[in-house]
Amino acid sequence: MTMWKMTRLAGAMMLMTGLAASGAWAVETDAAGIAAKCPGVATWYAAHPNETDDALAKRDAARTFTDPQLRAELAARAARDQAARLAMVNAARKDWGPKREVAAIDEENVKWLFELVRTKGFPTAAQVGEQGVRDAWLLALHADRAPKFQQALVPDLDKRRVDGELGGSEMARFVDRLLVAQGKPQRFGTQGTDNWSGSNLGFPSAEILREIEDNRRQFELMPLADYVCITKEERKNR
Repeated sequence: MTMWKMTRLAGAMMLMTGLAASGAWAVETDAAGIAAKCPGVATWYAAHPNETDDALAKRDAARTFTDPQLRAELAARAARDQAARLAMVNAARKDWGPKREVAAIDEENVKWLFELVRTKGFPTAAQVGEQGVRDAWLLALHADRAPKFQQALVPDLDKRRVDGELGGSEMARFVDRLLVAQGKPQRFGTQGTDNWSGSNLGFPSAEILREIEDNRRQFELMPLADYVCITKEERKNR
C-alpha cells in the first residue's frame, strides 16, 4: 500500500455528477500517477498523514461504537446513494430511469435523516465512527431539495469538524454547495468555475483567489491548484 490512498472524489466531480466519496463506492486513483502529475498533492498528503482513508479506518478500528446499528444503516444508505449516482452517470443521456431513482433515494434519505437529527441529533464519531459521520454528511450533502434543513445542519457539521470527526474538505464542500445553490460566491473553490481555467483558476480576480486560498488554509486544505490537478486526474480515470 502506498503512503496515501486517493479514494475521494473531488468537489468538481460532485458538482457534475453528484458523486461523493463513501467507503467502497469511492474511485481509487493510481497514487504513482498522481504523484508524477500532481507533485504538490503528494507533498500535501505527506505533511497530513491523518487525512488519508487508511488513517481514518485505523482510528475507527480502535473505537467501540455506541450505536453500531446506526453505523450500518448509514453505510447502507450511503452505498445505495453512490450506486444510484454511478448508474445515472453511466446511463444513456435520454434514460430518465436512473435520474428518477436518484431523486427517489435522495427524498427518502432526507426524510430519514431529518427524523434522525430531530430525535437523536446528528451522529457523532462515538456513536458511528468517523466513517459513519462521513456517511451522514453524504446524505446531508444530497438533501438539496431541503435547503433549510441543510442550512440548519451547518453548525452540527462544523462542530464535528472542530472535534476532528469530519474532515475540513467535507465541510468546505458542504458550505460551497449551499452557497452555489443560493447564487452566492464560494468560500473554498470546491465546486469549480469554468473548469478552473486561466491564471485565476476561473475566478474573477487574483484577490478573490487569494481569499479562497486563505479560507482553504484555515481549514487545512491543500492549495487550490493542487486540488484542481487531482480533480482533473480523477476525472480522467473515471
